Amino acid sequence: MKNQKEFSTRAWIVFGLFAALGISIFGRILWIQSAEHEQWKEVGERFESSVRDINPSRGQIYAINGNVLATSVPIFEVRWDSKSEAINWNSFDAELDSLCLGLSRVLRDRSPREYRELLRNGRNLGRRNTLIARRASYIQQKELARLPFIRRGRFKSGFTFARTEQRRKPFGDLASRTIGIDRNENRVGLEASWNDELAGSVGKQIQRRIAGGEWMPVSDDFILEPKAGLDVISSIDMHLQDVASNALRQQLQDHDAAWGTVVLMEVNTGMIRAMANLTRSTETVEEGKHSEYFESFNHAIGTAIEPGSTFKLASLMAAMSRGNVKPDDEIDTGNGITYFYGKRMSDSNSDQGGSGVLNTTEIFEVSSNVGTALTIKNAFGERPQVFLDALKGIGITAPCGVRLAGESKPLVYENVGDGRWSGLSLTQMSIGYEVTQTPLQTLTLYNAVANGGTSLRPQLVERLENNGEVVKTFEPEVLHQSICPPDVLTACQDMLTSVADPEGKGTAQYVFAKSPYRVAGKTGTARIAGPNGYDGRYRASFAGYFPADNPRYSCIVVIADTRSGVYYGSSIAGPVFRELANKVYATDPSFHTTSTGALAENRKLPGSKDGAQADLIHLYESLDLPFLGGTTGDWVTVTTGDSAAVLSPRSIEANRVPDVRGMGLRDALYLLENAGLHVKTLGMGTVRRQSITPGSELISNQAITIELS
Repeated sequence: MKNQKEFSTRAWIVFGLFAALGISIFGRILWIQSAEHEQWKEVGERFESSVRDINPSRGQIYAINGNVLATSVPIFEVRWDSKSEAINWNSFDAELDSLCLGLSRVLRDRSPREYRELLRNGRNLGRRNTLIARRASYIQQKELARLPFIRRGRFKSGFTFARTEQRRKPFGDLASRTIGIDRNENRVGLEASWNDELAGSVGKQIQRRIAGGEWMPVSDDFILEPKAGLDVISSIDMHLQDVASNALRQQLQDHDAAWGTVVLMEVNTGMIRAMANLTRSTETVEEGKHSEYFESFNHAIGTAIEPGSTFKLASLMAAMSRGNVKPDDEIDTGNGITYFYGKRMSDSNSDQGGSGVLNTTEIFEVSSNVGTALTIKNAFGERPQVFLDALKGIGITAPCGVRLAGESKPLVYENVGDGRWSGLSLTQMSIGYEVTQTPLQTLTLYNAVANGGTSLRPQLVERLENNGEVVKTFEPEVLHQSICPPDVLTACQDMLTSVADPEGKGTAQYVFAKSPYRVAGKTGTARIAGPNGYDGRYRASFAGYFPADNPRYSCIVVIADTRSGVYYGSSIAGPVFRELANKVYATDPSFHTTSTGALAENRKLPGSKDGAQADLIHLYESLDLPFLGGTTGDWVTVTTGDSAAVLSPRSIEANRVPDVRGMGLRDALYLLENAGLHVKTLGMGTVRRQSITPGSELISNQAITIELS
């Protein structure tokens, strides 16, 4: 009994000790959660780290002539960590006033007193991520890094600069849809199709979490350094793109059309030199004013349409290849009106009595619907599958495969009985109905005829570069080595030439009468189908190549749904083709004879635009050209003398409008955009004027126009 009592007493003592220990632990937990919460939270943050992804710099997109089409502009978020271990608070107190004066002068959003209060509060509260500036420009970041106390470095000052990039297109709407949009989802254009090359590879870095869930690098070192994206050198020539876009816009406005597209392609490479796509704005237009047009959709690759008369080239090529039709075979088109299964078909001159008897070449030359349909019916009426097989052999039933997101698939019957095939389908197809193709797919066929029968894949990128070094060059890609027999090819070339012969009777005989070169091509005027059938709207087109005797470029123009009452391809699309062809002919030296002698008796150093000192010095050294000067600054003015170029320092002040006169577009855009200005450009070449006086005080979100020539 005594032993049992002693055991019970000991048990209660042990229980009491454990209870006291538990109460003590619980009390300590409550104390830590309340009184010492901030202290231990800070300790925890100091040790919470993670391997984080670091995004690389995205590559730039260039035109073939060096113009920047898409670039990334750096933006910096500036924060202050008052718990940075290496801060010397005596130095902080001594330099606080001058630091706040500098912050106010550079950022211009708070007074020095407000900055002093912000920093003191951050220190007193032990904040690790006090926001100083959310969107500091590159120039502001450079100025901030030189301010008192901040210039001691990240760990001794606690100031951090987190860099992000914004994508900008210096030429605005020009070729905008082709260049595309860089965004996390639903990219378009080159930005989408070449994203793997532009994006680069993600790096890895150890970072620690700070208050507010933000992450800060532990050091400037990387576990895996991010690899910058490659630069994409597109085939677009911005001089020609500008001409194409302006000519198209003018014609669209003059005839109040719904949309239009122009594509210019190099015959023997398939490289696209211009691609303009303009769509009428849906906004109401004031009386007496033109509609506005924007690059909101790429019709050249994304809009599959009934091509109309431009499809007659494929139809008659098939007839001569597989239907035993000859260029001089004759067809009686009568008065220009005929019927197939009770459905009326007519020619454009049926109200004037028609054209009577025409041979195959003449049928194409005057674009006779009746003549084309009868030719195809006579050749393939009993064997329509042969016609479909011939079209497939030409290569028009498959996409052209251009590496640009959004190409629509052509709709061409591959087998008799497919889809909505009927007794009318054969004759309707012959003149470009009951089939759909994109303008670029139509151009691919015409380019093949110009290229000796070899069909090439259209391309928009010439090469990839890394810091100016060529990584990969893209060669022509053959889709079909031969689209038809040689004699048929010659006949097709002759037919296309006859259409635009100023001395002939073709539908484009007057369009190029004053041009110093011959054009081979085909006009097209197609009815537009609405919900209730064809409703009186038309789509005009012209496809062809030039010079006809030695083809260098092919081109297609499509303009849809004019409201002016004019809708024929020769009147609407032909003039746009002519204006672009004239520009190419005038500016391409290969069309003209050149002198082999010296251009000047005394040779001089080549001139240079003003700009970034490092780039210019690299250029002069690479070309082994003499130069003088060179400063510690980033920007210089270049004076080219007889024996050497002189580089003089050029001051770029923070909070002042930079002087970009004499610079190229790339450097000018870099400075102005980073100063927070919205830039509009006019022309190309070197900056001659800027709408805001250099050195003027900067105003937030101010717009500036620069003129180049």
